[in-house]
Amino acid sequence: MNGHFGFDYESPDIWADYECRASPPDVTACGSPGEFDEAYVYLLGLYLGDGCLSAAPRAVWRLRIFQDARYTSLIQDCVRVILSVSARRAGLIRKEGCVEIYSNWKHWICLFPQHDVGPKHRRDMSLRAWQSRLVAAHPRELLKGLIDSDGSRSINRVRRPLLEGVKEYRYVRYFFTNASPEIRALFTSTCALVGVDCRRMTEYDISVARRESVLLLDQFVGPKH
Repeated sequence: MNGHFGFDYESPDIWADYECRASPPDVTACGSPGEFDEAYVYLLGLYLGDGCLSAAPRAVWRLRIFQDARYTSLIQDCVRVILSVSARRAGLIRKEGCVEIYSNWKHWICLFPQHDVGPKHRRDMSLRAWQSRLVAAHPRELLKGLIDSDGSRSINRVRRPLLEGVKEYRYVRYFFTNASPEIRALFTSTCALVGVDCRRMTEYDISVARRESVLLLDQFVGPKH
């Protein structure tokens, strides 16, 4: 076994459920999941959080990731990871308050088979088996991608009246917000995989507030900038 979590990445059967969905199919130009690494898993998190595919001329697909314009480092991280995964450069379109990072390639539809008609929360966003294997091998990268796109790290301030006066304290917490039940379930299951305790706060909001779990996320996520 030469893969993560006991996966034999050289086995011809482990990636059998991967399909070239380009039109026309071209396996020689398509991605190979056996060669995907943590860069793909991070990009998958960004796509699931706040990304989409759009049809472009000549059977080309445009990957579009949206990021807050304030977070210049995260924007550059997205540009670099797109190049790493696809060997294609990304462009930027500046909009009010955000930046669209985009890249054109016929095979984005192969790498993100969750694409379909309608908003994500109204369609099946569960992972394919080959994607689940990659997430199991690189769970931290998926969490980072999800939080970098559709999550936040904030400081919660608390005031408590006591007999000796008002006590104030603050603590760091993470939030992940998404309307898709499959994506929320993926976030919580991946948190469990790396030992992060998370709690559902509202229908769409998940919180990480325990000190040990926040410190763990800080090791590979941290504040946005």
